Amino acid sequence: MAALRRRAKELHASARREILKDQDSGALLLFYAAECALKATYMHRNNLKNTADARGSAVAARTFLHNLMYLVQSLNIPRASLKQAPPRVLSRSGLAIDVPSLHQAWRYGEKVDDTTLICEWLISIIKWCEIN
Repeated sequence: MAALRRRAKELHASARREILKDQDSGALLLFYAAECALKATYMHRNNLKNTADARGSAVAARTFLHNLMYLVQSLNIPRASLKQAPPRVLSRSGLAIDVPSLHQAWRYGEKVDDTTLICEWLISIIKWCEIN
């Protein structure tokens, strides 16, 4: 859990530097920072020792894979606490993608509409996790 929190901070710091040079690379780092922050918060709340640990009704954090929306739901984060997740549409293809696929789009160089709004949403997740 401590390692995930540390990694979330490191990725967030890297994203802040990278986003000035390349918005898509910075967005990818923010995605992973938000994922680490959410998983660390989930593990803390459920007293889980590592990402493979499960206890009672709490599933292992690794079972969420890259699905930030399921993590947000599992943590019961009020919608008012986060910026709204904008619609995700690929610029080149015009195909809609879901949140778990965002990191793949950025990782493979696909242009994503509303990247700025998505980054604001990801930052709101990271900030929520920092205070909870």
